[in-house]
Amino acid sequence: MAKRRSGPVKGLTGGQYKPLTGDQVQQINKAALSILEHTGVQVEEAEALRLFQEAGADIDGNRVRLPRSLVQDAVDWAPSRVLLAGRDPKWDLELEGARVYIGTGGAALTVLDPETGQPRPAMLRDVAELARLVDALDHIHFYLVPVYPTELGKEVVDVNTYYAGLANTTKHVQAGIYSVQGIRDTVEMGEQIAGGAEALRERPIVSFITSWMVSPLLFATEVTTLLIETCRQRIPVVLSAAPMAGSTAPVTLAGMLAQLTAEQLSGVVLAQLARRGAPLLIGPIPATADMKSGRYLGGSAEFGLANAAMAQMAQFYRLPLYNSAGMTDAKVPDIQAGFEKATSVVLAALAGSNFIHHAAGMLENMNVVAAEQFVIDNDILGMAMRVVRGIEVDQETLALDTIDQVGPGGHYLMAEHTIRHMRSEFFYPSAVVDRQGRDMWQQDGALDARQRARQIARDILAGHRPEPLTPTVESWLRQRFELLI
Repeated sequence: MAKRRSGPVKGLTGGQYKPLTGDQVQQINKAALSILEHTGVQVEEAEALRLFQEAGADIDGNRVRLPRSLVQDAVDWAPSRVLLAGRDPKWDLELEGARVYIGTGGAALTVLDPETGQPRPAMLRDVAELARLVDALDHIHFYLVPVYPTELGKEVVDVNTYYAGLANTTKHVQAGIYSVQGIRDTVEMGEQIAGGAEALRERPIVSFITSWMVSPLLFATEVTTLLIETCRQRIPVVLSAAPMAGSTAPVTLAGMLAQLTAEQLSGVVLAQLARRGAPLLIGPIPATADMKSGRYLGGSAEFGLANAAMAQMAQFYRLPLYNSAGMTDAKVPDIQAGFEKATSVVLAALAGSNFIHHAAGMLENMNVVAAEQFVIDNDILGMAMRVVRGIEVDQETLALDTIDQVGPGGHYLMAEHTIRHMRSEFFYPSAVVDRQGRDMWQQDGALDARQRARQIARDILAGHRPEPLTPTVESWLRQRFELLI
């Protein structure tokens, strides 16, 4: 019988695409260990220096060189499986091996207004509205807050951003974090929603991003402090680094991958020294620089290729992976956005990347989001997951009896086998995708995909209401924190 699927399609196993051979993976690993042992990393944060020194690293001023044995120990201490939970368990993400989940990303400062289509500053209300939109889109598996609310000060931005996300989606919520107090406030909020301190650690409904590495090989002092605090809180943390080949990394992809792997391993060491067993995702986001302007390129072919290669490195170390796909250099949801996004999403998903962010809503690299782009990308992600699922070959799907029954010159439209399998075998996109004949399309207004997606986004925002926080939790949070939405 056909395999029936209910609920979101997520967590399928990728790994079919391998841009690196086994020998090349070994070469990059050896090169990364050599970089850490001979070149080292620059560290100025005092607690990090102390941890490295006590662990036996070679300290020369602020230059820290890591012995291979310490790196290997840290990789062994780090969990190979990390759970990122949703308020609704159907949205739980079990990150390990080559399991694939795809969602939002960013910290864009600009939104294309869903009514006017014109750019404006991102606001806290956008965090909430985009969470509601994402909550209704089944092929977007998590909500990494895609905008930075420009009207908020640093002292209130963390708790308000996480509240706006958690109150408006039942999917896992992740964001960048900007202060130690913000980490503590967000953890306290998460504990209240989850049902207690240990309940949050068992089912973490929030996680944090720390962009602690300034490529090449420099620990950002303030963010390194945040990384250490997060590890000690036992909340999953992303070690995010985003070098550009030709600018902040060697121009060759192999050289960039070696440097980036070294950077990631140095972060793993620090995280495990801060708290052994701390749950983490390595967060390599390799990209390229435009050799004409020096600008970051998110839509290049090399972007998808390099991110897929880092999936192989993560699987080699048996560490959960956060990396990127679905970015574009396009300024609006157009044909360029479509082909650039689809290319990197399919490559990363087939490579078995665990937590693919930036894959929904983003335009102009990480600078702009648009509501209609989330809707369009939802279909791109659904198609990518269908590709990851692959082709099921068994006696039922080979359909020999049905072929014999239909015989030469017949058709399969009304065959029992067709009816059994037609819903499970094919991916059916939303109304963004027009599959009508031209006459019907013209009768329906001759709308293009962006116009259709904008209307779908408006309809969702007008009508969709996710499962709210309980009144008791809501009341407690509003008494405890300065919530501005």
